[in-house]
Amino acid sequence: MEKLRIKLEKWVNGGFCLAHHEGHAVFVEGGIPGELVDISLYKTGNKEWFGTVSEVIESAESRIPSDCSVFTECGGCSYRHISYQDEIKIKTSLLKAMFPEWTGKIEVVTGPENEYRNNVQWQSNGKEIGYFAKNSHRIVNESQSVCKTVDKRLLWAEIPQGIKKSVAKQKSIQLRLSSKSVVNYERDQTEISVFNTKLKVPERGFFQINKFLLEPWLSKIKFLIPDSANILELFCGSGSIGISIREKIASLYGIESHEKSIRYAKENAKTNNALQFEYEVSDLYQKHLPKHTSKFPIWIVNPPRAGLTEGIIESASMFSPKQIVYSSCNPSTLKRDITRLEKIGYRLQYIGLFDFFPRTQHYEVLVSLKK
Repeated sequence: MEKLRIKLEKWVNGGFCLAHHEGHAVFVEGGIPGELVDISLYKTGNKEWFGTVSEVIESAESRIPSDCSVFTECGGCSYRHISYQDEIKIKTSLLKAMFPEWTGKIEVVTGPENEYRNNVQWQSNGKEIGYFAKNSHRIVNESQSVCKTVDKRLLWAEIPQGIKKSVAKQKSIQLRLSSKSVVNYERDQTEISVFNTKLKVPERGFFQINKFLLEPWLSKIKFLIPDSANILELFCGSGSIGISIREKIASLYGIESHEKSIRYAKENAKTNNALQFEYEVSDLYQKHLPKHTSKFPIWIVNPPRAGLTEGIIESASMFSPKQIVYSSCNPSTLKRDITRLEKIGYRLQYIGLFDFFPRTQHYEVLVSLKK
C-alpha cells in the first residue's frame, strides 16, 4: 500500500477526516482534524483516495488511547481514538450541517457506549472466528474475544456449546440475544420483551440492535403521535413499533415485503391483544401504496438504508396524510426524502439523533413531518 504524509482538515460523514493532496480529496480513518499523519492508502480513484492512519506525527489534544486492541484493524468502530462525548458532538454537527435551520433544536439521545449490541455476525474460515479485517476477507481472530460493542454473552467464549456445534460449518455465524438464551438468528426465531410487550421475530427477521435505546426510541415515537391514532406502518417488520405503543393507537395497517415477518406481526398483535391491527405483504419498492390505505392520516415509516421510493412519495402526495413519523439509519437518504416531502407541503416538526451505534460512524435519526 502506498504511504502518504498529510494534514487532516475536518470531520465528514462515514467516520472519515477529509484532507487534500495534489487535487485529490483524501478520506482518512483513524485521524482527528488538525493532525499531521502518515496514512496507508487502500483505494485510489481519479478524484477520491481512501486511507488509514499508520502513524501520528503531530497529535491532537483530544486523542485518547484506544480501549480496543483491534481498533482500525477489524473495521467495526470509527471513533475509539476520541472520547464518546466528542463522538456525539461530531455526529450532532454532521446532522446539523444537513439541517442548518435546526441548529440548537436537535434532540440527542444516548445510552451506554459499550455492550449495546443484541446481535453479532462472526465470520469463520474453519480455523479462526472473528470479524473480517477492514477491506478484506481476512479474519481478525482476536476480535471475537475483545469486541466491546456486543453484549458479553455474544463473545465467542460465552456461546453455549450446542450452538457452537450447530454452526461449526457455517462461514457466517449470526447470533442474537433472545429472552432466555442466545440463538442462531439465521435459523431460529428470537423472543424479545419491551415495555409490557412480548414480541417474536422470525429467523433472519430485522430488529433494532441497541438494547439500551429501544425503549427511549419507542417512547419518543409514541409521544409524537396523537391519542387514538389511525396508523399506516410501512416497513413494519414483525410489527414491533406499532404493537409496542398500541395503547396510543385506535387502528393500524402494517405493510412489509417479507411474508414470514407479516405472519409474525399478526401473531404478535394477537398475543398482545392488538386485535384491531391488520397487516399485508407487499413489496414497497415495486409499486405505489394500495388505494385502501389512503384513509390513514398518520404514517410511521422505518425503511432500510435506501429510504423511500418515488412511489411512496407520490402516494404521500395523493393521499396527503397529516403526519409522517420517519426513522432512518441513513441520514443521506433521509435528507433526500425530507426534501421531496417538503416539496409536497410537509414541514419538519421534530428531529432526534438516537445513537444506536456508539463508537461507529452510524446513528439513527427520528423525524416528524406535518402538513
